Amino acid sequence: MKINRPFKKPVIVFVLVSLLFSAGVIGQDKVDAVRMSELKRLRDELSLNEGFAGSDLTITISENTLIEGLKRLEGLEVVLTNGNILRLTSVDGELKPGAGIIKIGLQAESKVKVNLVLTGRIATGENRGGAFRLPLKITDVSLKNGPFSTVFLRTFFGDWLSPRKWNEFISEVELPSEIDQALQIPGGRFDVQGSMPMVINTPRYRAPLRFAIKSIISLEGRAVAALQVIDGNESRDAGNGSIKVSDPTSNDLNSDSLESEITRLTAGLACQNGLCLRVNRRVIGRFLEQIAAAQSEDLNISLKPGRVRAEEVNAVVKFTNYTDVEGGDGHADIQALNVDRIDAGRVNVRLTAAGEVDARLRGREYGIPYKLSPKTTFSIRESDLPFQFISEGERIILRALPGTTLPFNLRFNFKVAGRTVGFNRNLVVQADQWFRRIELPSFIGREMDLPRRIEIDAGGNYFVTKKQKLNYTLTRLILAANNDSIDIMTNLVFDLK
Repeated sequence: MKINRPFKKPVIVFVLVSLLFSAGVIGQDKVDAVRMSELKRLRDELSLNEGFAGSDLTITISENTLIEGLKRLEGLEVVLTNGNILRLTSVDGELKPGAGIIKIGLQAESKVKVNLVLTGRIATGENRGGAFRLPLKITDVSLKNGPFSTVFLRTFFGDWLSPRKWNEFISEVELPSEIDQALQIPGGRFDVQGSMPMVINTPRYRAPLRFAIKSIISLEGRAVAALQVIDGNESRDAGNGSIKVSDPTSNDLNSDSLESEITRLTAGLACQNGLCLRVNRRVIGRFLEQIAAAQSEDLNISLKPGRVRAEEVNAVVKFTNYTDVEGGDGHADIQALNVDRIDAGRVNVRLTAAGEVDARLRGREYGIPYKLSPKTTFSIRESDLPFQFISEGERIILRALPGTTLPFNLRFNFKVAGRTVGFNRNLVVQADQWFRRIELPSFIGREMDLPRRIEIDAGGNYFVTKKQKLNYTLTRLILAANNDSIDIMTNLVFDLK
C-alpha cells in the first residue's frame, strides 16, 4: 500500500545523505576553478567557525563506515512512471578535503537489463527555508556493460540515460535542519540514615533539546557535521547561511596551500574510529538546567519514626527531655545545576536547592507532654558535586562519583510551656544514589527505516511502498572528558532486519 504523503525530493539521495548525516561535500578530481572554489569555501567556512571549536556537537564519521552504511541501500528498487525499474546495485565513494566522488550503480530493467553508473557531486550546503540543503549535480550517466545502441536504450528508458534528466529531479538534497534529543533520568528511592532517618523519592526526568545542523563538510577520509543547540524561539535558519567565498580565480593560493590550511584548521576534528562525537560542556549544562527547571519537587521526603533528641536535666527532680518523630513529609526543589568545568575525566557541577519539612513530633519537656507539627526550611548553597562519564554497553551514563554526598541542616524551633526548644540535625544525602544514572542520548539514534521500493507517479512524486529496518549498534565505546567537552569514540555495526 502506498504511503499517502509523496516525497518531493528523491528518496534515494535523501537517504544516502541523511544516513548518519551522510556524505558531505562532493567534488571532482582535477584542480580547476571549481575545485579551487570548493577548497576556498571550505577554508572560509572553517576560518569563520574556528574549525568548529565552538560547536555544541560535532559528529565525525569515517569514509569506510559511511560507505558501509550506504551499501545497505543496495537492492532498492525505483519503479518509473512507465513501469520500468531501476535497481540500486552498488554504492561507492571517496571523501577528500572539500571534495569527494560518489558513484551509484543502477540496473535498469525493462524488456532488457542494462547496468548504469551515476557519478555525482554534492556541494557544501546551507540552512535555508527551514531545511539544510545540499546542492547536487549528476555529472555522468554511463553504461557499465552491454552492447546496446543509444536509440535502443532511449526507447525503453527515455531521458533517464542523461545527467540532465536526473538533475531535474535531484538538483538539491534536503535534510531536516533540526534533530531532537533527550536526556533521561529514572525515578528512584533511597534511605537517609543518621540522626533523623528518612526516605527520599525522586521523580523521573526527561530533558529534551533541539539541535540545528550548522554545517556538513568533507575532509580527508571522513565527513563532519557541526550542530548547535537552539532555543524554542530561535529561527530554523539560524545556521551558517550563505558563506561568501573568496575569489576562486585569484592566484594568492594554490590547492596545496589551501589543503595545508584546511588540515591546520581541522586538527581538532581527527577521528581514529568509525564514529566520533564531541559534546561541548554547554550541552551537558543545558540538559542539567532543564532538570533543575523541570520539577518543583525534586526530592520527596518521608520522615521515619524515631527519637531525635534526648537530654537529662536536674532540677528539683531529674527529668528526661526528649523529642520523637512520629512521621512527616517534605520536599526540596533544585534551583540550579551548573557545570563549572569538564576536565581530567570529571564533570564538576554545583547544586543549589531549597526545601521544607513538616514534622509530626511528640515528647516531654520537664515532665510536660507535647505533640506538635512544626515546619522547618533548609537550603543547599552551591554544593560541589563531582560527576563522571561511564559506558554501559552502547549507552553513555553520567553519574555522581561513588561516595558523593550532599550535607544539609534541619533546624527545629518550637515552644513548650513557655519555653523555646530548638535543635539542629545535620543530614547527609547520598548524592551517588540520587544521581546514579543520567542516560545521555546517542545523538545518532539506534535504527532507521530504509526504503526498499519507491514508485514514481505521473506528477513526479515519490512514494515509498516497501521499507526495511536498519539497526546500528555502538561497539568498543571509549569516553574521554577533558577541555570542557566529552569525546565519544566508537565503531558502528549495521544490521539490516
